[in-house]
Amino acid sequence: RILLVDDYALNIEIVSAFLHDARCQVTVARDGLEALECLRREAFDAVLMDCQMPVMDGYEATRAIRQDAR
Repeated sequence: RILLVDDYALNIEIVSAFLHDARCQVTVARDGLEALECLRREAFDAVLMDCQMPVMDGYEATRAIRQDAR
């Protein structure tokens, strides 16, 4: 279970295709805030995070994820 966080549609399409070929289940979030909401609702084995996104960038989202004790 992979959470893919990116705002660029082409990146999402390419990375999702690779991950699906590797038999990964992929959930997509379009910005850091949406990623945090996804992480509150369900557990993931890994998060692939873009750095430059609107609303909340990857750096800020990663800091928030690291502060969570889970």
